[in-house]
Amino acid sequence: MKNKRCSWWVRTGFRLFFGGLAFFIAVAFPFLPSLAALIGGIALPLTLAYPCFMWISIKKTHQKGHGVMWCLNLGPGCLGMVLSVLLVVAAVWNLATKGLHANFFHPE
Repeated sequence: MKNKRCSWWVRTGFRLFFGGLAFFIAVAFPFLPSLAALIGGIALPLTLAYPCFMWISIKKTHQKGHGVMWCLNLGPGCLGMVLSVLLVVAAVWNLATKGLHANFFHPE
């Protein structure tokens, strides 16, 4: 708020808190790596597709015609959505064939 750096003890507290939180999640949910592809497929459009579609929507390029920038944003946007769908389908297929062995606090 005052445009100053946090003190060393605040930064250390943040690091300890988030490091402890990551450690707790890793111990409590040892089956998360088998869900990583599904979580990544759901989050993929946030980084690949939505910004492209937001640019098209904000610039209102559909009213002026389809230029080079419109194509350069529509292409990766559609590619990101297709990759996301493929990744989610592959992750669900993998979970259906191999199964999910969810065990809390018992890594095996």
